[in-house]
Amino acid sequence: MIYLGALEMGSKFKLFVTSFLVISTLIGISATSCSILTTTSTSTLTYIALSTISAPNLAVGSVLQFTATGTYSDGSTVDITHDVRWSSVETAIAIDSLGIATGVAAGTASIKATLDGITSSEVILTVTPAINRSTGKYNNYYLGLAEAPNGGLIGGDGCYDDEGNFVVLINNSTATNPTYSQVINFLKNDFTDEYPYTTDIIPLSSYLLPAESHVDLAHIKNIIDGNEQPSNPRICCDFAERLHNNAEKAGIRCAYVAIDLSTGGHAIDAFQTTDRGLIYIDDTGPDQEPHPIRAVKTVDFQVGSKFIPVSLFPERGWDSTYDSIGMVIDMKIEWDGTWNN
Repeated sequence: MIYLGALEMGSKFKLFVTSFLVISTLIGISATSCSILTTTSTSTLTYIALSTISAPNLAVGSVLQFTATGTYSDGSTVDITHDVRWSSVETAIAIDSLGIATGVAAGTASIKATLDGITSSEVILTVTPAINRSTGKYNNYYLGLAEAPNGGLIGGDGCYDDEGNFVVLINNSTATNPTYSQVINFLKNDFTDEYPYTTDIIPLSSYLLPAESHVDLAHIKNIIDGNEQPSNPRICCDFAERLHNNAEKAGIRCAYVAIDLSTGGHAIDAFQTTDRGLIYIDDTGPDQEPHPIRAVKTVDFQVGSKFIPVSLFPERGWDSTYDSIGMVIDMKIEWDGTWNN
């Protein structure tokens, strides 16, 4: 049956069909084939599948896009995300007509989609607590921003803060002071010092106070949870930031140390060992080729002395004692940093 021109009646319809048949014969298209192309499908929806681009979990205040795919009786599949009715009876999330779920409170929620009497299977969504922007707390972790000896906030290249404005310290309330042996074992298995040092510094952008409001807390949370990785360290404050945060996540209490040298600023870490007292670790990576495999160093210094690093893991063919990089003018040891103080 031919549906083209079906609304035209009388001689106009006959003329239309006659003309169509003549033209179609000339170009090799049959009326039968054309009728197949224009026949309306009568397939019906039989199944709805829900999916997300990531695991079905999100933090309070974060969003997650759901997609609904319909399977029809003729075997075809269609994206029906904007056609279905989304629903969830729990209060942990809110989901809109476009399938975008927003975390409202910690807990779990089941999400369904319905269309033409067909309802999808439930998808269980887990909503986790977010980092509290006011206190910086998240589970057993709490955040701090590192300060220079003069009290100003220290800027890095964005290992943890992608804007590059601040050094963000991730502190662990359950971390404890280690033995010297525990520090050595930790450093042997932490390879922060193997990243190359670079002087290609990214210019810091300006911001409005408070500084804490500009930190990407969702990114920090994902790093704590192991779902994302920090950016590679580039300059000394980045190396000290990363080693501090790695140590705290490993349950080892660690301090961030900002230093004013006669040659400029520097940053290292410190550990209060239970058997050898306070030790300083300079984990800044190599700045030239060739170089030893490991660049982690220990330093014994005080204000007014020279800053002379010594290799913690000496390698054959390389001097274990480095050249002095300047006189120590001032320093500040921070175990926690500051957050909305």
